[in-house]
Amino acid sequence: MAKTNSFKPVGQVLINQREVPFATYRVQEGDTVYGLWLKLRDKTTVGALNAANGLQGNELAAGKTLKIPLVV
Repeated sequence: MAKTNSFKPVGQVLINQREVPFATYRVQEGDTVYGLWLKLRDKTTVGALNAANGLQGNELAAGKTLKIPLVV
């Protein structure tokens, strides 16, 4: 996992009718939504991760690039 303090906004994403900045993260083998949230909980929420990326479950595909909404 990349250093969590290195996340810099690269764009805006609409969550709950509000534009919020987001950074990106490339999913590593074994990452889950909950696991990412544990590492990034000072920056985002599980709900924001799901909403920004259209996620339904906890599993993530390695190599996929996720938007990390910076809502916290």
